[in-house]
Amino acid sequence: MTIQSINLGTAPTGAGGDTFRSTGSKVNENFTNQTHAASRYVGTDAGNLMQVGAFGLGGYMTQIAMPNDSKVMGSGFYYYDVGTAGSSTWQQVETNVFVLRSSFSNLPRGFEIGVLPYTNKFYLRSNDAGGAAWRTPVLIRHSGNTTVDSNGFVKSASPVVKLYADKIDLNDEAAEQQITFEKVAIGHYLIKGSTGLAQVGWYIETPKDANGNILFAVLYELLENGDIEVKTYKKKFDIEQAAIVADLDKPIDITQNRWIDIRLQELPQKEVSTTPPSFQPTNLSQAVAEAMGNSDGVE
Repeated sequence: MTIQSINLGTAPTGAGGDTFRSTGSKVNENFTNQTHAASRYVGTDAGNLMQVGAFGLGGYMTQIAMPNDSKVMGSGFYYYDVGTAGSSTWQQVETNVFVLRSSFSNLPRGFEIGVLPYTNKFYLRSNDAGGAAWRTPVLIRHSGNTTVDSNGFVKSASPVVKLYADKIDLNDEAAEQQITFEKVAIGHYLIKGSTGLAQVGWYIETPKDANGNILFAVLYELLENGDIEVKTYKKKFDIEQAAIVADLDKPIDITQNRWIDIRLQELPQKEVSTTPPSFQPTNLSQAVAEAMGNSDGVE
């Protein structure tokens, strides 16, 4: 039923308008009829009218204590604090997390997509039907944390440089570094201003042919000044070593439309601190005074 409007009649006497009883009847209908918002309480319980910000919708997410996996929660946007006492598989990620949650029923089950604050690391977790335990969050692989190497294989990516015969291409993380390129001579390249080769996992990948054979031999070295030196040569078979080695007398450029993938060390992560609302100094002396617990200031 629609909201009942009161007929005030004509001014100034109200002639033709609702009587006292009919006015009261309409008011009562408006506040007891559950089919429209006028009769609803504002809140987050069943049957309530949500306000802006409820469940993180339309407002800003607020940080909440890490909920136990057994807790029944509605769908919404949440900011879980991993440092609080709780029992959740999110704690295996070891950081706070922004979460989009979809709950299936009045049970602690559904799925969640989470992103670690200020990163491009996205995770997904879910559980089995029937409210079984939540699974450990799994990392979502995407173009921001993987790269496709010169041979078409997907690899983990931190900062990655693609070295061509006449240029370099940087992924987003590598672009945060002040990296420059210099071609010294045929098959002789310098990558300058980087953090150096990755210390964990893969760090260099050379292009191969359809049979898995390298197209050319590659020698690389981290110089004392921090430059990464890469040299490419024709390959030859060494009888004594019974292996394919570089023919140091025959340098060649990197094959056209192919490249060498070079993975670098990541830049140190910037620390992000949140100033408590109660601590908002306006000048240095006030900041020191409040930090020292001295409201009279600092001599």
